[in-house]
Amino acid sequence: MRGAATSDLHLGFRAFAATVGGRNAREVDVERAWEAAVDRIVAAQPDLVTVAGDVFHHPRVGIHAVKAWRDGIRRIVRESDAFVVVVQGNHDAGRTAEVLSPIVVPDDYERVHVATTPKRIRLELPRTREIVSVACFPFVALGEAVPYRLDPDPEADVNVLLLHAAVRTSAEGADRLPTFYGGEGALDVGREAGRWDVIAVGDYHEFTRLHPTAIAFYSGSIERTSSNIWPETAPKGVVVYDTREGALDLVEIPTRPVYDYDLDDILGGHEASADRVNAALLNLAESSPSIEGAIVRLLVPDFPREERDQIDWARVRQLKQTCLHFQLELRWAQRTSIELGDRRERVGRSLADEAAAFFADDPADVRDCALAYLRTAEDV
Repeated sequence: MRGAATSDLHLGFRAFAATVGGRNAREVDVERAWEAAVDRIVAAQPDLVTVAGDVFHHPRVGIHAVKAWRDGIRRIVRESDAFVVVVQGNHDAGRTAEVLSPIVVPDDYERVHVATTPKRIRLELPRTREIVSVACFPFVALGEAVPYRLDPDPEADVNVLLLHAAVRTSAEGADRLPTFYGGEGALDVGREAGRWDVIAVGDYHEFTRLHPTAIAFYSGSIERTSSNIWPETAPKGVVVYDTREGALDLVEIPTRPVYDYDLDDILGGHEASADRVNAALLNLAESSPSIEGAIVRLLVPDFPREERDQIDWARVRQLKQTCLHFQLELRWAQRTSIELGDRRERVGRSLADEAAAFFADDPADVRDCALAYLRTAEDV
């Protein structure tokens, strides 16, 4: 079986203030990435296409996002013989019964199956006549938690496990997940890989092989749509695989360029000062052909707060006009704290003592007048 897999489209995602044709530029970027993903899927002519959740950034997206989703699925169905199986992700799911996830919109298309609750879908492929069983485990927001036993279908030729979840892997040689991701209670894909022909997972935004030889993976997002885009340096794309050959590849798609710099990247060294920041800003401005329309951050740790006004803010505004989004992120240097001791051990001073100290450097007549006024006020 030839397969193509994607996940975490996040159609309807918006960020920054830039617009294209009156619409949020990043929302348009995501729609273009989905169009490019569909191009790659159609070119691969797979037997099965899986979408492992988070089709939308939230369940109340606008009509542009819903239309882009429906148009993409329609192209896949019309221009290939593939079955399409989609599971709901946590961003797709409504938190109340009145909210219907928009991922169900193309459910009336032939050969398209959308799972919002756990189910098993059995398909017969027209090209190979193989029986494919897809065990679907979407994110479910409503209802009680129900335990399921993950067992392949013994009567199927190909077993696919499709889920949207935080998983872990104990397989040696697998790509590493962040230490915070998954946990001891999460599904161990490294242990399960030998029981399934394909394990396609959504939720984590970087393409990650969860086993060095088996077809088990996070396909990753198609654009940089997480809350912190800066660590996402790997290419985006669509996973294409062949169960007979055991082959798996990430077919890349174009995305909005993202550059994350610090002073060492541009000038060398980490010393932070207004002069060095201004030099780095000038360097970026003079390389504007490469950053034009890109998303750019210049991160400056340990910057002295008192030099903030010496930064060339006109240059910053110029870069904001050149880039789709430019972010100068100053992180203040830690100030030295002064130990004042225990206030309870300090003897308090009277108001007269405070006044005498305050007027100590004034002429005697001024000081005497102030203290006399204070004594009169105290008598009243």
